[in-house]
Amino acid sequence: MRLIARVLMFAALVAAPFVGASLWLDAHGETAVGTVTRKDETVGIEHQPTGGWYLRRSLVLQVPDLRSGFRPSVWADSAEFDSIRLGDRVTVRYVSCCPIFARLASHSTRDAVWEAARELGSDPLLDWCAIGVVAFVLAARLASFVVLATGAAWLGVALAFLFPARPPRAAGDMETTARVTGVSLVEDSPRPSGHRYSNSINTHPERLNVPYEVVQLRFAPAASPDSVLAVDEVDAASVPSLAPGAVVRVRYLPAAPRQAMLIDATRTFRQRNRFHFLFLVLGWAGVGTAAGLAWRLRGRRRAGSAA
Repeated sequence: MRLIARVLMFAALVAAPFVGASLWLDAHGETAVGTVTRKDETVGIEHQPTGGWYLRRSLVLQVPDLRSGFRPSVWADSAEFDSIRLGDRVTVRYVSCCPIFARLASHSTRDAVWEAARELGSDPLLDWCAIGVVAFVLAARLASFVVLATGAAWLGVALAFLFPARPPRAAGDMETTARVTGVSLVEDSPRPSGHRYSNSINTHPERLNVPYEVVQLRFAPAASPDSVLAVDEVDAASVPSLAPGAVVRVRYLPAAPRQAMLIDATRTFRQRNRFHFLFLVLGWAGVGTAAGLAWRLRGRRRAGSAA
């Protein structure tokens, strides 16, 4: 329990300055009205064996009240990003001395904390590791057979949680053309994770059984005033001549145009790369169980010495 408490305390100390600054912005930040001059969408690749990407959306504003002429860039969720048009006026809250720290006035620290927690918890491998550490610490304080049972349960959770069967995505009933704005080939997967917060430079990539491509597609859905950016993941080379600027056919659902899919592409990589981390997970389960037993034995020896 002390180890868990120390980890939680360390995490709280790291997060405290950021949360404190955000709360200060809520209470004392200045507000101004800005004009939306650009809408940016940036796609990041997570390099996971079964695919993974994330999208950053931001609004670039011209704020006359900022005499320096600085143009702040503020985060927006998907609903806000789609509803706001170029030239619209929005209210922002910013720090007067450092206008780079700005956000939409409709956002608060609670929104920022929730978004950070959602992103940190979006990596199943990281979640599995965190659950295992807590479970083994608690089990080691009870009994050796509880540690063994915890190891078996942790491994069972991994098989169900980390390697689930990937159901195929359903293609929409609307068909149109889209322009390819970006293609990223994923041939290797870092160990142990390609999460957006990891440093892939310090990891050891492994060759994937089936490489895949993350394709960015820009098109205008029917009855929509603006174009949208969709992202699809397909087996490498399953679509010939796939390069930025190419015009391709896609299908999409009117209610979810950002989930558009390339026509005639294959997506077998999700199943065929599914057990890419299996041996690594088996090793971690063994190490975790051994560590729990060793900790349990050490605790019993200390108790015997004290008696």
